[in-house]
Amino acid sequence: MKLLEGKSAIVTGAAQGIGFATAREFARHGCDVLGCDICGDAMSSAAGKIARETGRTVVGVHADVTKRLDVEAVVNRAITLFGRIDILMNNAGVLIHAPVLEMNEADWDRLFAINVKGIFLFAQAVGRQMVKQGGGRIINMSSCSGKKATTNEAAYCATKAAILGLNRVLALELGPHGINVNAICPGVTDTQMVRSTFLTSPEVEREWIEKTALKRLGTPEDQARVAVFLASELSAHITGEALVVSAGEMMSQ
Repeated sequence: MKLLEGKSAIVTGAAQGIGFATAREFARHGCDVLGCDICGDAMSSAAGKIARETGRTVVGVHADVTKRLDVEAVVNRAITLFGRIDILMNNAGVLIHAPVLEMNEADWDRLFAINVKGIFLFAQAVGRQMVKQGGGRIINMSSCSGKKATTNEAAYCATKAAILGLNRVLALELGPHGINVNAICPGVTDTQMVRSTFLTSPEVEREWIEKTALKRLGTPEDQARVAVFLASELSAHITGEALVVSAGEMMSQ
């Protein structure tokens, strides 16, 4: 069953990892997708791959989520392509691993600009369109790190907690317009970003696996399938929530 037949979506940070998996799952469920990423060439290649695999309209564009003009250009492009925007997947984000006493101000500012400001800019621009059309779905990518403390992730934890606060306010303000707003909180997920920052050895990987009830790391597809659920009518009565998708990792805290 295709849960998103005839829908259209914007997915940020869609060139790889969870963003790519989500764009692909959306398309597999009948959705047309505009993906954007700071890595424009990689985004174009990823979009082409998904389009060939699914037969849907999937377009990839370059965008810096911290720049309002880039965000507005993506939103306008989606409206031109699809006529409306049914789903926004705010996925773009970065992780910098550093002890709080050693983290520099520039890295702190960069995380907040991408992880929080980027979500605000897209939610505002797409939210205005969704109000005009009478409804939609917004999904914001947070993290288990937004709900618990993790060593060497002061800025990352702070940004992901900020997303949860923004998520709730968006749900309150946009709900009367028929717009559902929810967040996903992944546990440790096997992506290039995670492996390049702290999942850097077999020993560390085993340590994190042992923290889970299911004894495995998450995959991008695990998160993408939850995004499909939140984007579909199956979640019509859910808003303002943050779904933890962590194989039970949070129970060990």
